[in-house]
Amino acid sequence: MIVEDFPLFSEWIMPGLLLFGGIALAAALLGIFFGFITASFRHGPFEAFYIVAQVIAEAIPDFLYTSPRRVVAMARLAIKEALRRRVILVTFGIFAATLLFGGWFMDAGSESPHEIYLNFVLWGTQLLILLTGLLISAFSLPEDIKNKTIYTIVTKPVRATEIVLGRILGFGALCSALLALMAVISFFFIWRNLSHDHLVAGDNQTIAAFTEVDPDNRISRITGKRVSDAAVLVAQTNNVSGHTHRLEVVKLIVGEDKSVLDLPDVWKTETEGDNTVLYRVVCFPVGGHTHRITVSGSGNDAIVTIGQAIGQFRARVPLYAKNLTMLDKEGQVTEKGISVGREWNYRGYIDGGSASMGVATLAKAIFDFEDLRASKFDKDSDVVPLDLTLGVFRTFKGDVQKRVTGGIQFESVPDNAEVENRFISDINSFETNEFQVQTRAIPRKMIGRMVAPDGSLVREGEFDLFDDIAKNGKLRLNLTCRDINQYIGVATADVYFRQADNVYWINFFKAYVGIWCQLMIIICMGVALSTFLSTPLVMLGTLVMMVVGFFTPFIRELTIPDRDGGGPIESLIRVITQKNMQVDLETGVLDTVIEKSDQFITQRMSDLTYLAPNFSNLDFSQFLTHGYAIDTQRMLVAIGITLAFFVGLTLLGYFSLKTREIAK
Repeated sequence: MIVEDFPLFSEWIMPGLLLFGGIALAAALLGIFFGFITASFRHGPFEAFYIVAQVIAEAIPDFLYTSPRRVVAMARLAIKEALRRRVILVTFGIFAATLLFGGWFMDAGSESPHEIYLNFVLWGTQLLILLTGLLISAFSLPEDIKNKTIYTIVTKPVRATEIVLGRILGFGALCSALLALMAVISFFFIWRNLSHDHLVAGDNQTIAAFTEVDPDNRISRITGKRVSDAAVLVAQTNNVSGHTHRLEVVKLIVGEDKSVLDLPDVWKTETEGDNTVLYRVVCFPVGGHTHRITVSGSGNDAIVTIGQAIGQFRARVPLYAKNLTMLDKEGQVTEKGISVGREWNYRGYIDGGSASMGVATLAKAIFDFEDLRASKFDKDSDVVPLDLTLGVFRTFKGDVQKRVTGGIQFESVPDNAEVENRFISDINSFETNEFQVQTRAIPRKMIGRMVAPDGSLVREGEFDLFDDIAKNGKLRLNLTCRDINQYIGVATADVYFRQADNVYWINFFKAYVGIWCQLMIIICMGVALSTFLSTPLVMLGTLVMMVVGFFTPFIRELTIPDRDGGGPIESLIRVITQKNMQVDLETGVLDTVIEKSDQFITQRMSDLTYLAPNFSNLDFSQFLTHGYAIDTQRMLVAIGITLAFFVGLTLLGYFSLKTREIAK
């Protein structure tokens, strides 16, 4: 999953309020100016001054004395009008028909079936509900004005604020109820289609259905594929939902931890010398999920029960690093690591090598974690899960049977490095698995050494992760590449400690909160524009703003003044003079004027992008489809953005409607 921002509501709120205040002030000044110009053409400049002043003066009591009862009455009227147009019923009918027949065209046996189903329901729901909000908000007020039914309302003691708020809240309540119903139906649709269980392929459901593994080639006679090194028996499940699973009985030597002997998937235990050996039945994952195995009985007559799927409905809670620092092979800090020539620069790369291989390199990625507490993890487990999603770049093929090797080392981060000792763990080597999430079990008891501030050794031995190493909640993780002339790519979101999972169904409905935020902005925009535009123009304007909202990050990137080729004026000069984008213009007064002008223009262009909603900040679908919990901070930011557009568009709708009444 690609995560590039880690918002905190406390850090976002003040810059957000300042931005909103600046845009509101600029919009108010522009509104007063254009209102004065329009009124001047109609009534003359002196009369226009009093008209504009009267509108501003009446706005204060209109908002202060807005009646909640009249707003609710306007909302009920808006709901009745929308239901009379039957847009809601048509939308629900299309949604129901799509779910009824959509399952025919989705492959439940694909590599990630849950992602296919989730993308299907989320994208379909988003498209239908946003278009529904657009239609009912765009047609309502212009049709009332056209048919002159609006006079039955404005002739009564109803304020313009109550008309605008009533329509926004009425349409919002109706569409919110529809969205909630669609969310509930979608949840059960996905659960019903993806929940399944398997049976062991064969005449019975016992260990006797397994076949022995040939120790020479370790190839399963059932699947024809290589099995794991610890496997002694192998079997296969029946085909359900277009896929099967490989089952293995693996032989493991147990150390001091005897609790694993009580696991439900243990077939039998034996003793080899001083060691205890257990045989576990393991179900290998397919399509991002596996199944819980239960073994009852002993010997070949032991019954193997394959439970429900696990791993598809997950809400992993990642603890990301507060800061990521990349070092090159000389140990110098680089902004994005080493460039390997790939156009996508999401990940930075570190080159490989180790002292044991005769190639010394100081290149590494340093992750600084904060607030790492034992209370956030399973207290009964002796390990802490660390998830890795790493990129790999090979400069030569090497051993195709062996993946690129990485190394993980932990360090403590003392509050006062001048007087406190520092812990350094041994390097834990591992093989990378590109494009997949790797879970490393980090033991709470680590082997390493404690060093003094001057670098001298204090003691070596075993240290507790939370009590000794990260006792202040801070931990440093050093990631290195161990293979010469190979590279490992990493971003901040690619390495994280996984806390206890959240409840899946709560996370599922959190994703629909993002769709609800988008819906409310579309409704507010449709109502606001409908106060001064006709229905076709309202639909066109709202649709354009909605499309721009989905591409706001890309549009905002175009306003960066230091891009290759410069800003608009510099780019025009390069086109006329046919100069390459990499060639600097001649320095001088003209170059300075062009640069400052481009900076001013691009900054104003960047400011204009904030007039359209950034729907990427309101879209939580990728978190749900990839099995990650939607954090509260991100939701608070989304709700804050929605409230900002609600307030701004309500003001726009009020003044537009108020001016329209004065004009009449």
